[in-house]
Amino acid sequence: MMLVALLWLALFFETLESLSFTPTIISCQPTTTTTSPSPLFASSVNDVTSESIQELNGRERITITLPPFAAMNQRDACQYPSVLHHLHIQSLLSQEEASKACQMAHDFAASTGRWLKPDSERHQSYATCDFPVEDCETLQDFLDEVDFDGRLFKSLSDLYNIEMEDLSYLDLFVAHYQAKTDNNDNPQIMDRLEAHRDGSILAFSLLLNSPDDFEGGGTFYEALRDVPPSFGVLHAGGTIRPQKAGDAVMHCGKILHGADVVTSGSRTVLVGFVDVSERCQRPGVLSEACKEWGRVDVVKYRFERQESKGHQGWLSNNSKFFHGDASSSAVKGFLPALQGVIRRNNPELCRRRRLEAEDVLLRNILLPSEERSNDVFDGDISILDINFEDDPSEA
Repeated sequence: MMLVALLWLALFFETLESLSFTPTIISCQPTTTTTSPSPLFASSVNDVTSESIQELNGRERITITLPPFAAMNQRDACQYPSVLHHLHIQSLLSQEEASKACQMAHDFAASTGRWLKPDSERHQSYATCDFPVEDCETLQDFLDEVDFDGRLFKSLSDLYNIEMEDLSYLDLFVAHYQAKTDNNDNPQIMDRLEAHRDGSILAFSLLLNSPDDFEGGGTFYEALRDVPPSFGVLHAGGTIRPQKAGDAVMHCGKILHGADVVTSGSRTVLVGFVDVSERCQRPGVLSEACKEWGRVDVVKYRFERQESKGHQGWLSNNSKFFHGDASSSAVKGFLPALQGVIRRNNPELCRRRRLEAEDVLLRNILLPSEERSNDVFDGDISILDINFEDDPSEA
């Protein structure tokens, strides 16, 4: 009886789930013509012709907007696109400055061996062959000399409507990707980085060496996978490849992205994770997105666990409570897999659920300027009301 009850209970929840889970997806399949541009790009490039697109390639900045994925009611429609839906390609260093920085980075890496294997101590989940800028004194001094921080934070402030005092580095490092050719016998070099999300709200990747030094590479964005190539920087598969050294791709770090494979040569990039003060963030939005991403990961884990056991079902752990000899049971302690686990593990459905949660996050994580607290330090700085002149012993 207990086994029958368990089977009926499983069937009940399976039926309930199939009735309640009806995700709504907005298609991200834009069409491309020279007279009717895709609606997925930023308003600054709307209503452009092929001639004006060529002019855009010569401008200082190119902006690309992620398509919407989450279902939108009237209020949500007003929130799309948010500033975080925009990816910006902009020159932050001249080609000469980038070349100098690249040489300094290569000299330091050659003397320390920092590009021979991934640094799993600093980046445990998604390690890269890299070193922090602060470890290379010559590179740090050079970036200070050209006021790189000022250029970067001013651009991020203007583009994402965040005050410069609300921006700070979470990490700043130089990463190196090298093609795994027959001429290289080091199995630990990296030629790509799988899709991931950064630990910071904002991030950037700046190309230090010339695009002529390698083939492939670039940063791919899962949300742009189905968007047609454009502007000479957006390639198939949602990969953005800057056209010259010194160009940076700036984006929200919570957008699912990775480094596309370098098929020949090597690619060197200056990467930064930029934190945004909590006073600018709407509480709970990031945690809700993480819950949604986690639910998708759990579904994958459950399905892979079932497959690893050589069947699509669960072995019961409580067979000792069955009446009689459990080994003689008709099902031998085996419960069939819920179809919801199999259905939700569909790769395309998993992808879209992740992108839905990402879309909602991008629309809501940043508070409007008028709703932000006046405490730019988030309460991290305490002011001591002590007059040391009156009582020297307090010093």
